[in-house]
Amino acid sequence: MKKVLFLLAASLCISTFTYSQREETLASSSGIKGGFGGPFFLFSTANGNAGGGAGGGGAFIINDFFIGGFGQGESFGRRRYNNRNYDVTLGSGGFWFGYAVPSYKVLHVYTSLKLGWGTAGLRRPGGDFEDDITDGVFMVAPEIGAEVNLLHWFRLAFTGGYRLVGGLNGLPGFSPNDFNSPTLAITLRFGAFGYK
Repeated sequence: MKKVLFLLAASLCISTFTYSQREETLASSSGIKGGFGGPFFLFSTANGNAGGGAGGGGAFIINDFFIGGFGQGESFGRRRYNNRNYDVTLGSGGFWFGYAVPSYKVLHVYTSLKLGWGTAGLRRPGGDFEDDITDGVFMVAPEIGAEVNLLHWFRLAFTGGYRLVGGLNGLPGFSPNDFNSPTLAITLRFGAFGYK
C-alpha cells in the first residue's frame, strides 16, 4: 500500500511540474499572444455622394498592438459618362495596424491605420470588365473609437476616421481629392486575444 501511495504522489508531482512548464514557440518568443479575423463595414462619401461598403482582414496580436492585412470595396452610386451609366467604386487592400488599450477591459480605446493600394473606378453595372474605367490609387485611413469585449473570442468596435486617397489623376469627372472623406466603421473581430 505504501508503494502505491508513493507512486501516486510521485506521478502527481511529475505531472504538475511538466504541466507548469511553458512551451516555448517562435510565436511566444516574438511576443505574439493571439490573432483575429473578421469583417468590417464602412460609411463614407466620394465627390459628395454618400456610399458604403465592406471588407475584411486579419492580424497577429503583439501585446496591445496588431499587425496584419485587409481588403475592402466601396460603392458611391451612379455616374453618367459618354451616355452610359457607371457605378462609382473604390477598392483597396494592404497593411492593417492597430492598437487597443487596455484591451482586457470590457470597454476600451481602439485605433487602427490602413495603408493600401487599389483602384478607383467607373464600372458598368452588369457589364464586362472591358467597359470599366479605372485609375490606380493608394489610401491612408486612420481611425479611432471604442471597442467592446462581448465574448472572450468576439469584440465589436465603433470608429470614426478619415480616408486620404492619392494618385487619382485619370478618372473622368473626378479631381484628385474627390475620394478623400470622413469615415464611420463597425469592425467585428473574432479570435484569440491573449487573455483568459
